[in-house]
Amino acid sequence: LLYHLSSSVITAIEVSTNTAFEFSLDGIRDTFVDNFPLIGVVFAFEFILRLLIQFTRDENGRPRYPLLGPIYYICITPVFYILLAILGISSEDAWNAGFFFPSLESGNSDNSSSSIIDSSLFDIFTVVNFSTVSWTAVAKSIPTIVSLTAFSLIHVPINIPAFAISSDVEPDMDKELVAHGWSNAAAGLFGGLQNYMAYSNSVIYSKSGGRGIGSSLSIVAATVALFIVGPTITSYVPRCMAGTLLLHIGIDLFLEGVKDSYGDYDTLEYSGIWLITVVMVVLGMSAALIAGAVAALSVYLFQSITHQNPIKGEMSAASLRSSAWNRSIEAREILEDKATGRHRIHLILLQGHIFFGNVVLLTDKIKSSLDQMRGTKDEPKIVIIDFTSVLGLDSSAAQAITKLKTSMHNKYGIALSIFVTGTTDGFPCEYNLSRELSESALDKMACSGSGDTANDDDDDDDDDD
Repeated sequence: LLYHLSSSVITAIEVSTNTAFEFSLDGIRDTFVDNFPLIGVVFAFEFILRLLIQFTRDENGRPRYPLLGPIYYICITPVFYILLAILGISSEDAWNAGFFFPSLESGNSDNSSSSIIDSSLFDIFTVVNFSTVSWTAVAKSIPTIVSLTAFSLIHVPINIPAFAISSDVEPDMDKELVAHGWSNAAAGLFGGLQNYMAYSNSVIYSKSGGRGIGSSLSIVAATVALFIVGPTITSYVPRCMAGTLLLHIGIDLFLEGVKDSYGDYDTLEYSGIWLITVVMVVLGMSAALIAGAVAALSVYLFQSITHQNPIKGEMSAASLRSSAWNRSIEAREILEDKATGRHRIHLILLQGHIFFGNVVLLTDKIKSSLDQMRGTKDEPKIVIIDFTSVLGLDSSAAQAITKLKTSMHNKYGIALSIFVTGTTDGFPCEYNLSRELSESALDKMACSGSGDTANDDDDDDDDDD
């Protein structure tokens, strides 16, 4: 959305004024002061269209006439000619003033052809001679070709989900990828250019009520026709028509990406959207991609620290009873004894990614729980920490776990601490946490390589677990 916002608005300015817009005082003066008549017409048409859309909404605030925009764009050209006639301005004077696109034949001395089909349209299929191709140059251009291919591919997972959100449809990514593959293969075989789904065009198509194969094929037919005759008729189309269309798309995408999303994100996420917007407009897409990556990583890090609780739950082993073990009467009496049994076993379930950002929260909560139970009848003698639901540990978190184990024994008098990895592969980290826990200078400690140790007192009741 933000990419098309900047590209559409800036392109609208450049198309309307026939200038290369720059974010500088000279660029603003050349565009908006020296060429105000050209850009002013575009702003006027856009303002009228906004008023029409606003006053034709239904009671739910939705546009009542989906085809209002397309019909308005088509009417701009005849209305512009009518305004020229009313003001007594000839088409030639308007063309010299820059209100029209230049003719493709303006630089040719031979203007005798009256055909609307450009005679050089199919030259690409006749001038290519493979015997004159420099295959060395082709080999050197392979990195560029690969880059263009990657550029086309990344638009599929970016543009299509964004368009699906805008149009409220559920896309089939497999079909979309296959369709892009076939279209690019055909374009390559017949001398065409790499292609991908154009988000801005698709949004206009969807908002205009475009649905189904019939309307899509109509667009294809119109595009083919314009490809053949378009270069000739372009000089009769005023710049303000293309400028108004691009400006309207850019403003719509801005409202959708920035205004409509307000309230759907927290402050940090929304600040990231504005960061991408500003960088995209000022420095371009490449810089915005970097800014977007930095913003996304920063938001993920902050939210992981703030919102994700590494502790899934805490409970006494008294609520965990196993039907898989047939214990003797003596063993059951020991487990049922409130002084030595299940009531003195405390189980802590961990979850998610544990890293330097949230391991402090983890250790503080465990210490706080042990502090609250100290001196009570439920003060634990055994602590079981279950890592089964933990997805990953970094080295800082692993070292903090080792220190936590030492603190539990020295400060809280825990006689036995059991750390359950949940898998035979050990803890989900490169740091050898199993060895560090096993080699601790404490008398009693068990480090389990699977979930069996914790399940000795497990229960079949999934709700309690």
